[in-house]
Amino acid sequence: MAMKPEKLAPSQLTALHALFHLYGPRVLNATDGDAGSNDARSARLAWASGIVGRELSSFNELQPHEAAQLIETMKKALGQEVNPAKRFRRRPGRDLARAYGTAGRRNATSNEIQMMDTPTSELLDELREQLGWTRERLDAFLHSKHSPILSGAIRTLGEANRVIWVLKSLLRREKQNGSTANLGGNDGATLKRAG
Repeated sequence: MAMKPEKLAPSQLTALHALFHLYGPRVLNATDGDAGSNDARSARLAWASGIVGRELSSFNELQPHEAAQLIETMKKALGQEVNPAKRFRRRPGRDLARAYGTAGRRNATSNEIQMMDTPTSELLDELREQLGWTRERLDAFLHSKHSPILSGAIRTLGEANRVIWVLKSLLRREKQNGSTANLGGNDGATLKRAG
């Protein structure tokens, strides 16, 4: 079964046209005549084709990641702030969503063991970065006596959830205290209720 190409979001198409309206005259000298003229359109498509690396006959043919690349290029050239592209996650199925919320709880009744998946791994990395921890620091925490998991390695969704709950708790404490003084070390008071 072949995958259907992703469709360009209307907001991206609007952003492309609005930015090019500012970008074209300043950088490409593409609008000698009317902004909707054939010369301006062909210059715009030639510019976009050169950046994307394939021939385009319309902005509607762009993939979302290609449109994001063009938007970023124009914003940088215009001196505008470049916001990181939002990654849209597919909504998990019913069983997986339930596992995300309940796996790892002491009173969980499911006998099914689910292995950690990519979105969960990305969430762990994001939380680790928000705390300012390196991977080595997280590994040291997982092998310490304060670790929420006994094995010292995150293999299942339940183990991942326990670590996520602890990292979120540490982030909440950081916001309440307004500092990260204890988060970098092995302070037992900071990690007291981790398990």
